[in-house]
Amino acid sequence: MTPDLTWSDAPPGEVLDPVSIWIVRAPAGQRLPPDGTPPDWLDENERRRLASIPQPAGRETYAFAHWALRSVLGSSLGCSPAGVGFLRQPCPGCGGAHGRPAIRDPDPAGEAPEFSMSHSGDLVAIAVAEATIGIDIESWPTPESVAGYLPFLHPREQQWLGGRPDDELVRDFARLWTRKEAMAKATGQGMAAVMNRLDLTGQPLGWRVRQLLAPPGYEASFAVPASVHVEVTVYEDLPQPMPEPEPVRA
Repeated sequence: MTPDLTWSDAPPGEVLDPVSIWIVRAPAGQRLPPDGTPPDWLDENERRRLASIPQPAGRETYAFAHWALRSVLGSSLGCSPAGVGFLRQPCPGCGGAHGRPAIRDPDPAGEAPEFSMSHSGDLVAIAVAEATIGIDIESWPTPESVAGYLPFLHPREQQWLGGRPDDELVRDFARLWTRKEAMAKATGQGMAAVMNRLDLTGQPLGWRVRQLLAPPGYEASFAVPASVHVEVTVYEDLPQPMPEPEPVRA
């Protein structure tokens, strides 16, 4: 794969932790079988989640996002996309099985990579790293949506966003929201732990949150532990494109 962008936040002489990021756009056209049959490369949990999505466009987006994740991780692990298995780590807050996602049955000869995935609109963002990581991508919301969420933010975040014209408000709210989602995914504690309890207009204690260059109308961020100095490589193409749906036989 040819990288589209590489950058680092490390001072000279620091050890670099490689972070690979994909920001990819879903291809136009139908990618799921017309009869609604789930692709055979989805696991049981993914198929159940796919079936629960009411809108066809939402199902298409979900399927592409999960193919993209499988394509990236399969390439990292040296297996097929369908061969990647997932599990949930224990929640650090309550111990329940809804914490950060992880790879099931990793290669015993090596350490399984950390990863995170997000999708919004027709874009998918995926991060793969040796260190704990969370990533998020969001399309710009409407001013009305922002007004509905503002009261739930940290007071300093509300103050930071206050008084902006609409075009700046939707951009900066989306930017702030991706920082929150990235932190929620990196810690495995969910949005309840960061919504109004954590001010993310700056760097949170013990963590480093970085903004990514996203397509127009979108914002993206990732979060890693503060001790990690990253060398980021960004890709726009998947290792393997999503397969075309099988034709329905009469």
